[in-house]
Amino acid sequence: MAGDLNWNWAASSGEPAPGVEEAMLEGLRAGSPSRGARDGGAAERRLAARARLARLLGFRHPDRVVYTSGATFALNQALHGCVRPGEGVLTTRLEHNAALRPLERLRSRGCPVHQVGFDDQGFVRLEQAEELIRVHRPAWVLASLGSNVLGTLQPLAHLTAMARAGGARVIADLAQGAGHVPVHFDDWGLSLAAVPAHKGFGGPRGVGALLVGADVDPEPLVQGGTGVYGQLRQMPPELPTRLEAGTPNLPGIYGFDAAVRWREEHPAELGPIRQRLSGLERALRDDPTWRVLPPGPAAWERRLPVLALDAVGVSNTALASLLAQQGIHVRAGLQCAPDVCADLGAPRGVLRLSPPYDAGDGDFERVAAALHQAREVLA
Repeated sequence: MAGDLNWNWAASSGEPAPGVEEAMLEGLRAGSPSRGARDGGAAERRLAARARLARLLGFRHPDRVVYTSGATFALNQALHGCVRPGEGVLTTRLEHNAALRPLERLRSRGCPVHQVGFDDQGFVRLEQAEELIRVHRPAWVLASLGSNVLGTLQPLAHLTAMARAGGARVIADLAQGAGHVPVHFDDWGLSLAAVPAHKGFGGPRGVGALLVGADVDPEPLVQGGTGVYGQLRQMPPELPTRLEAGTPNLPGIYGFDAAVRWREEHPAELGPIRQRLSGLERALRDDPTWRVLPPGPAAWERRLPVLALDAVGVSNTALASLLAQQGIHVRAGLQCAPDVCADLGAPRGVLRLSPPYDAGDGDFERVAAALHQAREVLA
């Protein structure tokens, strides 16, 4: 019997990158830096890890790489630590709940929040963004690099240039895209960026980072011990210590760094998987029982390895369950991004296929056949 296929890599990279497990065990056994115990080089290791991540993401301030429990915490730290009372935020209809929910909290506290739509190919409408920036003069713009529903890579550099021209600073959600495609924090003009370890890098879950540009100084969401400046009643003034209260997650940080090291040495090659997805997309677009999303096909050079589907007249959740029974694991539902699903005319969500890089022709043939069979069973 054929083995299981994990085609839900947009949720997690699946198998950890080589060296991650070993590095996490090293972190588990390492001493705690800045706590008076023999640290086994942990302090230097964290410095090197910050520098490596900063280099890979085009960020010239490794001392302003802050480790977090993941991209969700990083986005909350960025938003609640930087957006002042009454300041407006412009975001997009493509965002994940990791951004939408803290933005809703800000809105309820008097910060105006406006959203930019996206076109038929799944890309943010830059002309609309420019107009909203001109009219509403937001202090902040928040946008993701890639849509976790559609896989479309957004024009962050152009959006940031518009924001800067209008006096706004930009917070980027790099959860979808970092590790898959090059990121240029400084060249793009970002102020803050959130990144998780477990997606494009192939690192562990439950750890991530917030890159804090030199033009911002977030207030810490969490206060506590840091191992230095113990006489102060407030958090220390300098980064990254100011935003890293509590005992550091050395297993997570070491594992994250191992994944970053692997990705730095082995840049992602998306050409083959994009080509195979393109073939599957063409076949499904020719089948009237499927809606392929976005409705207008975008060039795969501007997309991550994600294909979103909506079965006509059939439950996507039921389809995912039938596929799972055949050992094919995909994800059905809102993907934690309700606005984009609503705008696509799929208020109950989509069926998302996100295969690993090494999925071969046989895997694609198996998935295509399983989709057809499951569709027939439920029709």
